[in-house]
Amino acid sequence: MLSTDFLFNYTLYGIICLYVIVVARVFYFANDLPSKGWVGLAVLCWPLFMFDEWVRLWDLQSVIVLFGLSDVFGVLLLTCCYRAIKSLLVLSPSRRLRLWWPFCVTAVIQGFVIFIPASEKLAWLQASPSGTPLLLWPVYLSSLSAGFSILLLGIFITEHLHVYHRHLPEQVVDVREFRISRLAGIMAFTVSVAFSSILLVTAAMFGFFDLPVWETLHHVILGVPLLLCLLLLSFKRTTSPSPLNYERLEHLDIKPAQMREVISLAEQAMIEQKAYKEIGLTLATFCQRANIDATTLAMALQWQVKKNFRSFVYHYRLEYAKKVLLRTDTKIAKVAKRLGLNSEKFLSDVLIKHLRNNPSL
Repeated sequence: MLSTDFLFNYTLYGIICLYVIVVARVFYFANDLPSKGWVGLAVLCWPLFMFDEWVRLWDLQSVIVLFGLSDVFGVLLLTCCYRAIKSLLVLSPSRRLRLWWPFCVTAVIQGFVIFIPASEKLAWLQASPSGTPLLLWPVYLSSLSAGFSILLLGIFITEHLHVYHRHLPEQVVDVREFRISRLAGIMAFTVSVAFSSILLVTAAMFGFFDLPVWETLHHVILGVPLLLCLLLLSFKRTTSPSPLNYERLEHLDIKPAQMREVISLAEQAMIEQKAYKEIGLTLATFCQRANIDATTLAMALQWQVKKNFRSFVYHYRLEYAKKVLLRTDTKIAKVAKRLGLNSEKFLSDVLIKHLRNNPSL
């Protein structure tokens, strides 16, 4: 029967192999990555977060004085990921200092670990401490702080991804091309394992169960989703950073005359520029060319014509498809390809629906 140490050791070696792949990808595709500086810093933080496990794995007793000071790098890693991901989602991301509070709090708490004698830390290489929370509070509190910080940052990132996907039809026409669902799934997974880590550390702190490897388990269950997040960020992806002011959009802060004016300008620009033919058209690009405020247009479409930007553009795409099909012998498959649609059946279905809803056209 395989021992627990054997399984953990080979798990760590497997994770190291995945990290090497991530480093290679980030280095090779550096010029194609958004916010490559933040992604690069996050990649450097990951082995530092796992530092305690390298000390255990290779019995590095010469650096035992630094043992227990690694959790803060997991918080720094996710903070860097937050900045990198935010640039994918928002056209002009804000730079709020409060984003760094979780890192600062964790760093201060973890600083007290350095005062624990090295002789006591040596014993933890064989078995993690358990119980005696009043005596070993720096160890437990630093791990809990890291878990809570990663949980909080993970929730923030997940919420930003949710808002981005919810408003995507207001920003782009071809929604599928701009979705980043896998990253959203990894962040939701990170939130769940961070919560599990908090429960694990709490149980070890009060001695609810005797688990000699709880620190290793704590680092592994947090380190794996963080590494997967870095792996996904190493891929070049197409997103549409939102130009929208969500607060204005929510309150519909616009006058009727302003709505009519901006819709008239948008309709004129759509026809003159034939923007409906452009594959991958985004609200930001269209509004920049038409010299229109993106949030104002989104509010006007929502309030005046009960449409989002995607529906607005699709109206012109379907009108174009109807005219081509009625006036020429062009096949529907060719028209669908011109409009960036992979399925002629989809074009047929939406065109029929369009004609039923607009019989006078």
